[in-house]
Amino acid sequence: MAAKMIAVKDIVPGCVLADTVLSVKGKVLLGKDVELTPRHITLLNTWDVQNVFIRIPEEQSAVVEETPELMQNIVQKANSKDYMQFVQEFDSLVTNVAQSFDFIQKSNIIPMTPLRDAAGKIHTTIAKNGLAVINYLLISDYKLANFVSRHSVMVAFFAGNIARQLKWSEEDIKGVALAGLLHDVGNLAAGRLNDTRAYLAEAAVLLKKTGGISSEVILGIIQHRECMDGSGFPTAINGFKIHPYAKVIAVADIFHVQAYTGEYANPFPVLEMLSHEMLGKLDTAVCHTFISQIRDSLLNNKIQLHDGREAEVIFFHPNGSCLPIVRTADGQIVDLSQRGSGAISRIVSPS
Repeated sequence: MAAKMIAVKDIVPGCVLADTVLSVKGKVLLGKDVELTPRHITLLNTWDVQNVFIRIPEEQSAVVEETPELMQNIVQKANSKDYMQFVQEFDSLVTNVAQSFDFIQKSNIIPMTPLRDAAGKIHTTIAKNGLAVINYLLISDYKLANFVSRHSVMVAFFAGNIARQLKWSEEDIKGVALAGLLHDVGNLAAGRLNDTRAYLAEAAVLLKKTGGISSEVILGIIQHRECMDGSGFPTAINGFKIHPYAKVIAVADIFHVQAYTGEYANPFPVLEMLSHEMLGKLDTAVCHTFISQIRDSLLNNKIQLHDGREAEVIFFHPNGSCLPIVRTADGQIVDLSQRGSGAISRIVSPS
């Protein structure tokens, strides 16, 4: 028998659990192989369990049905031709963007056609693959993460995913992806990598003299360092005056910069920071949407703990910590919310 993740709201009596159901503290709520009754289903809802693994016949395990996005992500990672195409073409996309950025540095002109094409490809990839894109970016972006081109592509993908989750139009998803690609364009034109205010001013000049860029995209780029409480720059405007593109790019930018400070990705500390410390400065709805996306994409991934052990992410607290409950190789259940973000060293890339 195969196993399939099913939302509790979709379970019917008679389903058989393929894995143990755990509480947020690692306590066993229901054991493996339990045949669910109406009372069990009621208890699962009372315990606020969102999803469980259910046994299904082998012949049904390869069938892709309409499921919640989290299940689509799991199926796509294993079976999707679109996903495999994305994996094969990702480095090429980064290379093409790097060539456009090199042109900007040399000529002080933005080549809009190839960058619009790149934004279109990002939108198409997100539409076809959903959370599988985030999962790939989290486990694979280990090299060149400090290069402006790769960072910009990553921000564009993260921003596009947020916009899709917020149910933005196709035009706006492409628009915020383009703004994400160009959010550091002032750096390219001015070469002042450590002077953010100066490069934003340089970006404003360059964007305004470039034809064919919408005001939405320009505002997304220029305002992405503004804060909801008015403490940002360049103009210190507050929440309702900041363009939605800028609010999305701000979260994507901060996440990528801080999740890739070393050789390997470790998103957990920055997720904790976004959920606890930055909600006064960043848009709450955008933060909540993005944190939920990242948590969903991290389920079933391997991580390395600070003590060197590897573990699998099996559960997140529904309304609390962004630090997961994990299962170590020897079967031990560990609630990392009790140990702090320092307990996690990095995500482990699949071998």
